[in-house]
Amino acid sequence: MPASSPVTTAVPWVNPLPTRLHHPVFGVFLLLVAADTIRRWLGLGWPGNGEDWSTAVWMVAALSLALGLARRLAVQNVVAVTLLAATLGTGIDLLNAHTSLPFGQRTLMDRAGPQTLGVAWFQPFLWVTLAIAGRGVARLILRPWRKLRYYGLWVIATATALALSMAIVLEPFAASSRWWWRLSRPGGWTWYGMPVTSALGWILTLLIIYGFTTPWFLNKQPVKQPTDWHPLLVWAVLALWLSVGNAQAGSWGAVLVGGVVGGVAAVLAVRGGRW
Repeated sequence: MPASSPVTTAVPWVNPLPTRLHHPVFGVFLLLVAADTIRRWLGLGWPGNGEDWSTAVWMVAALSLALGLARRLAVQNVVAVTLLAATLGTGIDLLNAHTSLPFGQRTLMDRAGPQTLGVAWFQPFLWVTLAIAGRGVARLILRPWRKLRYYGLWVIATATALALSMAIVLEPFAASSRWWWRLSRPGGWTWYGMPVTSALGWILTLLIIYGFTTPWFLNKQPVKQPTDWHPLLVWAVLALWLSVGNAQAGSWGAVLVGGVVGGVAAVLAVRGGRW
């Protein structure tokens, strides 16, 4: 429906319990991001092992997105999406920890928090966040073209591109936050220490995740529901959080990429969501 059409009566979400829990969790997410951003600019530390609170942003973001998804999908679908995304992403992180493939050599540091077999505790939540938020923003962008024959493939491709852009902004942020450290290799093409070939690893991992989770993202008994702006809000807040951290560290190339890609994606998503 074009944006100029008359406003229709609001339609409730299918599942009421996740709807009630969603706003408080999203509020905690916003507070945690705001607190960490202020802390960084003031040069303050968190109590105890400070960086645990910074990495907790990914856990709360994943929980908020899962609850948001549960408003319109069956609980078993949401559980399947989160478990598959976390398991597949963590499995590839585990492979990379022992072979340096497909993301390249990177060494986790103490500020990444508790680690098991070379994988930090927040990394499964990172994959859940990228998978759900990326697909949610992609659906908003492509909403005017829902009738396309290969709409589902376009959603996967767009979601993968969005998640890759987030990863490109995340890499210098993680380095400046001392979550992980990369060995610089002379003569190699790198992006703030990340080998350019690492982008292929992100793309491959995301395609694997979407290949297994896409059937669970689909509502087998679709009914009319409100436009879901929540993935876009989470995406925008995370992009801003990462960009502020990169600006503080002087990673201006990452700030530029995050600003341009985030701005274009936001405009297209708002346009599509109002269609």
